[in-house]
Amino acid sequence: MPTKQKFTKCMVVGDSVVRNVGSDHADMKVQCFPGIKTEQLHRVLEKRDLVSPETPIIDVGTNDLKTTRNLDFVMGEVYALVSTAKKKLPNCRLVLSGVLRRRDVSWRRIGALNDRFDWVANALGLTFVDPNSWIEDGDFARDGLHLNGRGKRRLGQLYARVSGLDVRGLAVSEK
Repeated sequence: MPTKQKFTKCMVVGDSVVRNVGSDHADMKVQCFPGIKTEQLHRVLEKRDLVSPETPIIDVGTNDLKTTRNLDFVMGEVYALVSTAKKKLPNCRLVLSGVLRRRDVSWRRIGALNDRFDWVANALGLTFVDPNSWIEDGDFARDGLHLNGRGKRRLGQLYARVSGLDVRGLAVSEK
């Protein structure tokens, strides 16, 4: 007997930053892969049968940012990742989330990578959202890398708005 797949309005895929994000939204499913880099997430998406959500959100690049000197290389990896996601999920409205700031990486470097991610989104016809405009300094845990409870709620609210779960509106760059 065929099983009916559960429909998910929004699916967030990313590293440990997205753990417990959107836990107050029943229509938001989060797949967290702590420590994952873009290339590894690409392989995960290639090999998995994905439930087709209305809006998949890809949040990646934080771990690449710290360990890779060449931002153009990271941009190429993200380009390949979202190209694969577009092929596997052709009827979805794909969203690429920018990299959150970190204490151990300069704002300039983070901004440069997010500019590249915005270019990738524009080139592939995706929506790009920069979470740094939504998350405040007080939203980070003591380690300066992960979000505290308030930060997770705020990032979940951002993703809910971008995916249409919260229709009060939010200005994002839609290409």
